[in-house]
Amino acid sequence: MSTDDQFTLVSAEQRPDLIPAFAELAAPVWPAFIDGDRAIIECWDRLFDAGLSRFQFVVLRTGPRGAEQVVASSNSIPFAWAQPEDDASLSDDGWDAVLSAGVEAFVAGRPVNALSALSIVVAPELRGSDLAERLLRNMKARATKDGLQALVAPVRPTRKPSYPLTSFADYLGWTTDSGAPFDPWVRKHWQLGARIVKVAPRSMTVAAPLSQWTDWTGLRFPVSGRFHLPGGLAPLVVDCSAGTGLYEEPNVWMQHPLEP
Repeated sequence: MSTDDQFTLVSAEQRPDLIPAFAELAAPVWPAFIDGDRAIIECWDRLFDAGLSRFQFVVLRTGPRGAEQVVASSNSIPFAWAQPEDDASLSDDGWDAVLSAGVEAFVAGRPVNALSALSIVVAPELRGSDLAERLLRNMKARATKDGLQALVAPVRPTRKPSYPLTSFADYLGWTTDSGAPFDPWVRKHWQLGARIVKVAPRSMTVAAPLSQWTDWTGLRFPVSGRFHLPGGLAPLVVDCSAGTGLYEEPNVWMQHPLEP
C-alpha cells in the first residue's frame, strides 16, 4: 500500500457505476454455496434500488495517478424491529430474516427503526488495516443520521471453519489471554463496543440438489449423513433418498452502541 494512496467512502447511490464491484470483491471471500441462500436469491439485488443504495458503501483507493480501485465494501439494511427494548426478540433466522424483513419494509413503504449490518469485505492485501473499522463506524453514523434506534449485526465468525469439530456455542465462548473474543471478526465488533446478544441458529439456509452441492464444493455424497464443508460453519445434512442437501448456518447477533 503506497503512502500516496487516498481512501474514500462512497455509496452505491453516489456511484452506481461501482455496483458490480460489490460482487467482484466478495466472490473470492464467501464460499460458493452461499450464493444458494434463499434470501440472497430473492432479495440481495434490491439493496441497490433507489432508497436502499445509500446504505451500501465501497472504499475507493485512488493512486497518485488517479487510478481507482475498490478495496472494501459494506452492506446494511434498515428494518422494523418490533421490540428493540428486548434484544432477545431478534430472529433466530438471523441474516436471512433481517434481509427479507428489510426488503419487505422497503417495498411496502413501512417505517423502520433499526439498521442491520449484512456484510463487510476487505481486499486480502488490506486485511489488518482499519478499513473494516471505518466501514462499521460509517454504519453507526448512517444509522444515527437517519434517526434509527439501533445497529445490530448477524456476525459470521471468520475462523469457525478451521474448528469444525467444535460446537458453535463453545467456539463463541473461547477468549484470548486478554479476555477478548477469540474469533477475529467477533473481536473486531467487540472492540468497537458491540456486545453478543444471542446465537441465530438458522441465520443462512441453503437447500439444493446434491448435484449442485457437488458443483459448489467438489465433494461427492455417497451416503446420507452430516458432511463438513470447506468454508462452512455447520455441517451439510445430506439425504440421499431425496437427493438433497440442507445447510443451516448459525451466526451470532451482536448489538452496537450508536454514536451520540
